[in-house]
Amino acid sequence: MTTNFVLLINSDVNSQGSHSALAFANELIAQGQHIKQVFFYQDGVTNTNSLCSPASDEINLVEQWQTLHQTHNVELVSCVAASLRRGIVDKQLATEQHLTSDNLAQGFRLGGLGEFVEASSHADKLIQF
Repeated sequence: MTTNFVLLINSDVNSQGSHSALAFANELIAQGQHIKQVFFYQDGVTNTNSLCSPASDEINLVEQWQTLHQTHNVELVSCVAASLRRGIVDKQLATEQHLTSDNLAQGFRLGGLGEFVEASSHADKLIQF
């Protein structure tokens, strides 16, 4: 039986929590489970910044999340309010806020807490990192 999961990522891109979340997501998929949504909130939105540039001997978590999205069609949503507070914007928000550029990584989209609540209400399990 397939279980539907929603993952809530509050951990910064440089933290063990984000690494654990990605490993957990990959293991769920390997076991045939379904991830309805990964929602990045608070410092977790740093996982969605296209300008992250880890050292060459470190894992690029942004790219790893993008691979998860591309390979398994997992929805990756970055909280719009938390993203804006941390300087992460898509093209539309950059234009609206009169900013010079955007930096939301490809494969991610901005969304509100209402979308997270909606996805969670239809999930079997919610896991927070």
